[in-house]
Amino acid sequence: MTHKGNGEQTMERKKRSISPDIIIVAITALSFVATILIYSSLPARIPYHWGLNGGVKTTDKWVAFITALAPAGIYFAAKHRPGKSRSDVMSFLIALLVAGIHWVILIISMG
Repeated sequence: MTHKGNGEQTMERKKRSISPDIIIVAITALSFVATILIYSSLPARIPYHWGLNGGVKTTDKWVAFITALAPAGIYFAAKHRPGKSRSDVMSFLIALLVAGIHWVILIISMG
C-alpha cells in the first residue's frame, strides 16, 4: 500500500479538474454551433437593447454569430489584461453571463 504525500494529491486533483479556459471555449463553441443550427429560424432583425421608455433597438441577425463568440473573447481579454485587480473567477462568471444573455436575446427574438 502506497501513501501519497500532499503534493502528489494536489497534482492528482489538478489533473482531474477541467480548467475554466476549456469550459469557456467549449460553451462558446457549443453556442456558436447551436446558433448556426437555429439561424434560419431567427427573424431578420434581433432586439439587442431595451430602453427605459420601452423602445427596442434591433440589429441584423448575422450579429448573433458575434454575440455567440463574445464569451470567449471577453473571458480571455479580461483574464490577460495588464494590471488586473479582479480574479479569474470574475472573468469566468462574466463570460457565462454574456453567454446567457446571448441565448435569452435569441429566444426572445424567436417569440
